[in-house]
Amino acid sequence: MQRRDFWKICLAAGWGFIIPGWLSPKAEAGLRIGDIPPRMILNDLKGTPFNLPGAFKGKVALIHFWASWCPSCRKEMILLETIHQHYGPKGILPCSIDVGETKEAAQQYLRNVKITYPVLLDPRSSTARQFGVSGIPTSYVLNRETIIRFKILGEPNQEGLDRIIKGLL
Repeated sequence: MQRRDFWKICLAAGWGFIIPGWLSPKAEAGLRIGDIPPRMILNDLKGTPFNLPGAFKGKVALIHFWASWCPSCRKEMILLETIHQHYGPKGILPCSIDVGETKEAAQQYLRNVKITYPVLLDPRSSTARQFGVSGIPTSYVLNRETIIRFKILGEPNQEGLDRIIKGLL
């Protein structure tokens, strides 16, 4: 490991401790398994409004909260893209929500990654607080009726997501 990579990991780990503390006071009242998320409008990277959770009605949704300082988020987004390509025709729709950053930061992070599913912006972290996100990455899985069925803290693996998805299809 190069010295520069070591410091990047240390910085990301430090943010991992700061962000949960920053989000947690309001996160305790967040959404739980069995809840339906309230209506929220977020913009995608092109500025197009996206209705959450309405856009997911009739689909199984994978909602992934991420940030550009998160080293594992890129791998997770690539995994979600694979899932989108494989399960999309069967009714799976992932979406990644960038927490607390500018559109430019998100675009810079994704410049070498091809993502075809929606990437949304939450610059004030208000959506993350409503969901109860206390650390990055965090993902939620909603069934076809937009009811939260799973909350995944940290980076999920392909096998685990496949089991969850197959159980909801």
